[in-house]
Amino acid sequence: MSTRTTRTTALIVILLASFMDLLDVTIVNITVPAIRAELGASPAHLQWMLAGYTLAFALGIVTGARLGDLYGYRRVFLIGIAGFTTASALCGAAPTADLLVVARVVQGVCAAVMVPQVLSQIQLMYAPHERGGAMAAFSSLSGLAAAVGPILGAVLLEGDWYGLGWRSVFWINVPVGAVALIVAARVLPRGRGDAGPSLDLAGMAICGAGLLLILYPLIAGSEERPWPVWTYLGLVAGVGVLAGFHRHQRRLAERGGSPLVEVSLFRVRSVGGGLLVQFLFFVPVMGFFFTFTQLLQSGLGMAPLEAGLTILPWPIATTVGAGLGAAVLLPRLGRATVQLGLVILAAGFTLLAVAAVSPSAGWLAFLPGVLVGGAGMGLAVAPLAQLTLAGVPASQAGSGSGLFNTVAQVGASAGVAVIGTIFFPVLAVRGYGTAFGVTIWVSLVLLALTLAVSFLLPRRQEALGGA
Repeated sequence: MSTRTTRTTALIVILLASFMDLLDVTIVNITVPAIRAELGASPAHLQWMLAGYTLAFALGIVTGARLGDLYGYRRVFLIGIAGFTTASALCGAAPTADLLVVARVVQGVCAAVMVPQVLSQIQLMYAPHERGGAMAAFSSLSGLAAAVGPILGAVLLEGDWYGLGWRSVFWINVPVGAVALIVAARVLPRGRGDAGPSLDLAGMAICGAGLLLILYPLIAGSEERPWPVWTYLGLVAGVGVLAGFHRHQRRLAERGGSPLVEVSLFRVRSVGGGLLVQFLFFVPVMGFFFTFTQLLQSGLGMAPLEAGLTILPWPIATTVGAGLGAAVLLPRLGRATVQLGLVILAAGFTLLAVAAVSPSAGWLAFLPGVLVGGAGMGLAVAPLAQLTLAGVPASQAGSGSGLFNTVAQVGASAGVAVIGTIFFPVLAVRGYGTAFGVTIWVSLVLLALTLAVSFLLPRRQEALGGA
């Protein structure tokens, strides 16, 4: 097998693992009624079946990234995908709702070990000027999973393959994960950071506590309208704890220790500006996916499969936009590629808001907005990943990847919570079309803020070393 073929195979394997993780966030939503009926799950069980995975993933991803720096990206990736595959089997075999929740938390922990190694491996396998296509493929996965998840879930449920029902949603990961594990062991390169063989346990505890104080209120508190006081107290406390974590990491590095996060990365312009843009970008985008699904199924009465097919052009357009943005436009336009994507995404949102006010809106009415919005997302998100991480040294690839993924997760959780908080009160008074329209206008304001902040991104020459 040639070196180029081996590298391409390795890229496919790690992207497949990342896609499995993203798919498990979206595909499970459609199984909720079936799980409730078979296992007698309570509303709390169902909430934590969904939120437990997300919370465990977000809490563990910084540590997972650091483990790759310390013990090797290939080794840690193999451990993560083996654990994820095993946890998927436990989910599929769970006899009770309690055990299903526990298995989902384990699955989230294993995903947190596996996923950071994906970006680290891309940085290891490709020189900065070669990363455009790989980054485009990675960045398009979130939109693809968001659309494919509901469709695949509906197909598996309606097909009731081998009588497994909702359990097939989890069992499908097992053969895919097993094949990916075998192939990855053969083709992934070995590599690790420069850090010594130690892990900052105190930093793990402080970071975990800070993220928990922020993410738990966003996930659990957002179910209540209005937000209870404790959610605001938790968010403020979480910010304070994370500020303490930053000080702890800086002092540890000054003493010559091995911090969990290389705080020196924040002095890299591409990282600081990119992470802020990443957070602001994911708030309106993930809020959109949440409210648009509600509009299609509950507001317009679409079946899950029909709603999924309505969204399907979005990831297709995202994939095309990501490839165009990262591989073609970024070398020529630099950060203007991200800014162009934000403007096009805003235009797509506007078209969708106009279509939603029609009482007879169907998939055809939404098609222009879905295509334009998906293309804009691809143009923005693929170059954003490349601009943010291009200045990260190879020895700190794990820390950079962990920060990038953590900020995306926090932004996604904040998006669902914030946009949902606006959506449901308007829904109670004005209906789905108006509620969706209001959230779109709020999202447009957030995209305008993201556009302003995007000028913190480095220019192409600075980010790519003049390549």
